[in-house]
Amino acid sequence: MKPEAFLDSVRRTAERYGMDLARPLAMVSGGPDSVAMLRALAKVGDPVVLHVDHGLRGDESREDAEFVRALCERLRVLCEVKEIQVDGSNLQETARLERYRIADEVADGIGISTVATGHTADDVAETVLMNFARGAGLRGLSGIPPVRGRFVRPLIRHRRADVLRYLEHLEQPYRTDPTNLTPKYARNRVRLEVLPVLEELHPGAGGNIAHGASLLREDLALLDSLVAGIVYRRGAEVVVRLADLEGFPPALRRHAVRRGYAMLVSEDDSLDSATVEAILKLARKSGGTRVMYLAQNIVAAVRYGAEIAFYFGAEPFTGERDLLHGEQGFEGWTISVTEVRGLDAADAARPEVAYLDAGRGTYRVRLAREGDTIRPLGLGGTKKVMRAMMDRGVPKDLRRRTPVIVDGGGRIAWIFLGELGEEFRVDETSEKALRVEVEKNP
Repeated sequence: MKPEAFLDSVRRTAERYGMDLARPLAMVSGGPDSVAMLRALAKVGDPVVLHVDHGLRGDESREDAEFVRALCERLRVLCEVKEIQVDGSNLQETARLERYRIADEVADGIGISTVATGHTADDVAETVLMNFARGAGLRGLSGIPPVRGRFVRPLIRHRRADVLRYLEHLEQPYRTDPTNLTPKYARNRVRLEVLPVLEELHPGAGGNIAHGASLLREDLALLDSLVAGIVYRRGAEVVVRLADLEGFPPALRRHAVRRGYAMLVSEDDSLDSATVEAILKLARKSGGTRVMYLAQNIVAAVRYGAEIAFYFGAEPFTGERDLLHGEQGFEGWTISVTEVRGLDAADAARPEVAYLDAGRGTYRVRLAREGDTIRPLGLGGTKKVMRAMMDRGVPKDLRRRTPVIVDGGGRIAWIFLGELGEEFRVDETSEKALRVEVEKNP
């Protein structure tokens, strides 16, 4: 592709998808795609370059960085090189996530709103084929979007052959990563073995797959709008209301589950068909709370046949903190404490408010634990804290994430939004009281 036609296509892509290419941060590895992108961006805007050196290939990695520096100097483009170390079982994925994290960090640091990557139509086709093979739904089959947040792909409509011809016209050299030619990685095998066979059977197959993915993205946007009212954020969770799913056809039910997961993680990730069906099977069971542990450290909790909640499964905080006067935060809650005289019965009847006898010593706050007991006000005996929450309908997966207030001896004084301990009540003998009000953060 001649330079003029290539640049015109980049401009049209930017216009169609609303890409701001006036001053982007360009992620340049030194390979043909990112080098072609940089040469084009230098003509249509004033880019800043970011090169991330993973150090995975020793001297070759350092030579890549020097190549990018020299190219930027020749183009009179600012260049920033970041060196990182990655390890783990999936180096490619770890390196990709680190590149995006660093890009966000650098862009924020220099006040740039757009980050450009060199993904092409061939990358889209490879992604679609891999996602299709693992049973992905519509989100996975829609491939790589032209724009996601601040990240844009101005070469997304170009084939890799177009890129190489463009560089040839410019007499522009580029770096070749030999690891891209080894069959060790699944994407390489799709690129080197699967796509060439498809192109032989159906010339232009890669471009056709990429075009089909763009059409599926439009369908995906429509489906997202249809389930928008029943898939929503609630604090740190994304919730799907099951009652609203009953009137939906199976395809929309599956899409609602996938949408709930995608709202919590990167849009690059989607649930495979088997996992979606397993979640919906749990949702058909009545009563109780059932939990599934998903990829990306996500928990799917089906609660009482009423909702599916997706949230990150981080370990809860196990320590204690002093209950301070004023306002403080604790594990996603805001706690407000004031010293008052006497009891306002109407105020104390609100579930988010508790009045505690201030003379009972220093109070602390922590999360509920198995084995905790409380003497609920008016019960005349003790009760397991977990049982008390179960009787109030607190879902099983939320009970260990619910805070309690304890005294210096560890006795439970109050369960947030629930029972008050008998021995900590405010009565006519109490000289001072603590009014505690809690609110779950959005």
